[in-house]
Amino acid sequence: MPPSERIFMDPATIRAYRETDYIVHAGPDFVLRIDQPCAALATYYTRRHIAAGCVITAWNPFSQPLPHAENQARQARLEQELQQAGWHWLPAVGRHPTNGWPPEAGCLVEGMSEQAASEWGRTYEQNAVVWCGADAIPRLRLLR
Repeated sequence: MPPSERIFMDPATIRAYRETDYIVHAGPDFVLRIDQPCAALATYYTRRHIAAGCVITAWNPFSQPLPHAENQARQARLEQELQQAGWHWLPAVGRHPTNGWPPEAGCLVEGMSEQAASEWGRTYEQNAVVWCGADAIPRLRLLR
């Protein structure tokens, strides 16, 4: 998106995304933290023969709270569409350690490119996604 079309995002919102723990339910679970290498993710990549992944959610479009049932329905639709498109994913949850924002369900989608992650995130009206390349370092990718 060209800079002239970008929507201003509150720095506090971006900071909250960066501080959030992204917990992947991989049995055993592991936690992704923005800009911090994740040895467990690197091991998972090796075991699954992949080199990228993305944490995406359908909850709370553009960080506007929705009722729990509506968020669950949006997430179920995302999961169904990912499956229909042939993506393999693991359940995940984003949880900020201190700010009181309710945890948000999500998915770690295996092998998803940064471009595809951005497209899926925009489709589900998200401000950002967490994309992880071959270096297994989660990066916040702002979409607006």
